[in-house]
Amino acid sequence: MSDDTIMLKKNALWKYLLVILAAFVIVFAFVYFSNKGSTTGDVITGEDGRVEIPITEQDAQIGNPDAKVTIVEFTDFSCPFCAAASGDNEEMVAYMKQRSSSWEPIVTNVMKDYVETGEVRFVSKYSAGHSGGHPAQLVAWCLNEQGLYWEFYQLAYANQADVEDLDKMKELASGIDGVDMAKLEECLSSGKYDSRFEQEQNQASAAGVQGTPAFFVNGRLVEGAVPYSQVKQMIEEELKA
Repeated sequence: MSDDTIMLKKNALWKYLLVILAAFVIVFAFVYFSNKGSTTGDVITGEDGRVEIPITEQDAQIGNPDAKVTIVEFTDFSCPFCAAASGDNEEMVAYMKQRSSSWEPIVTNVMKDYVETGEVRFVSKYSAGHSGGHPAQLVAWCLNEQGLYWEFYQLAYANQADVEDLDKMKELASGIDGVDMAKLEECLSSGKYDSRFEQEQNQASAAGVQGTPAFFVNGRLVEGAVPYSQVKQMIEEELKA
């Protein structure tokens, strides 16, 4: 084989490698710019720092779907400060008021002041903040199919000591008006929501949640069982915007 032939083969090989490299760069650039600002492909952080969290028909939500303000809460039924923020656990509410007499819970007040008036839509999602609260969460998701998520939400936080006991959570559910226990049992047995824990946890992580409760007011993050007045101020700002 002549030196010229070897040189031609080397040149052809380099051209081939350069074509592969160029293709790789183009694909990388397309993927990067298509998903810029998002680590999951569905949770998007805008240039203004607001986080867009996907909401589907399966998500537990209450209020006017066309409300100007949407609040997405990441919560865990086993989290004590989530119970405080809910306003449904008397012990935790009393504890927070001991720390600050002016403290008021977020969720019950948002429901009364803004959800019932149609100004706010409230969405509940899961994120691990304590031991996980999986039994209570599974019952809640299954009851959401019957339109009874929020009734159970209040009961679960009021009885937080039992949220890791599936039988006790089903017993709580049985006391809700209109519940179909056969449908609940069928839903729980199906395991249809088992994978949802990871899905919503991934959304929480992508949105920057580091603890529970976490509230996104039109994409603006507030973490912890902060005083209701802080969230109320943000809601008012969004309503006036």
